[in-house]
Amino acid sequence: MRLVLIGGAVVLVALLACGEPTFRHTNPYDPAYPVTITVTGPDTLFSFGERASYVATSTPVFPDTSMQYGTSDSTAFFPAQPGTFLSEAPPLYPDTKTVLVMGLIGEIDTLTATTDISKFAVTKANMSFAWRHKGAKPVILTQRVVRIQLRCPDTQACGTLAVGGSWSVWADGFDALNERVFVFPDKTTNPAVSTASPVFATFAVRDTTIAAVTPVGVRAATVTALKAGSTWIISARGALLDSLQLVVQ
Repeated sequence: MRLVLIGGAVVLVALLACGEPTFRHTNPYDPAYPVTITVTGPDTLFSFGERASYVATSTPVFPDTSMQYGTSDSTAFFPAQPGTFLSEAPPLYPDTKTVLVMGLIGEIDTLTATTDISKFAVTKANMSFAWRHKGAKPVILTQRVVRIQLRCPDTQACGTLAVGGSWSVWADGFDALNERVFVFPDKTTNPAVSTASPVFATFAVRDTTIAAVTPVGVRAATVTALKAGSTWIISARGALLDSLQLVVQ
């Protein structure tokens, strides 16, 4: 009996001296397994509806079918197909929005605390998801206007004005894909000028004796006829210009 106790004591001392056993992480789906995921593709998108494709690679290499793709904001950068996304809600340049494109390996899904498993209604809506390995790339979204166009207010040509009459003129913007400015969802969207909504376009009249122009909101103006004659209403956004002829009788 004493020998057993002494032997047990000796074994216990030996285990304590060795400390915790160290195990190698050799399973690539083990979160502790060292995996680096690199995502490559466009850094910046400049148009509404612009499509961009990304490729995620891992070190060490996983089978292609193991890689999944995700985004940090699916409303702004919509996943069209694996690795391809669409810019769906870009702010107007120079404002930008940064989202993440992610490469993901080893999906883990679990029920959330609110799931009633007694009803067996297990759907993606009541599950939470995580991945054992992930890598991300920041992508900048913006909408850069490459063309502006004046209208009055429903056509690109305005009728003749009588002295004392007025026009409402509007400036529209278009990006490289010929898409209208996203932050102006319809033809009449015209926020007041503020820090959050700076002037979209400026207005001027070539002959100020024939007409006067008064800005209204960020993208419209009222043109008032002063005397008979012909002149041009000019709108500018940086180096972009457009004009409408005004005839006063």
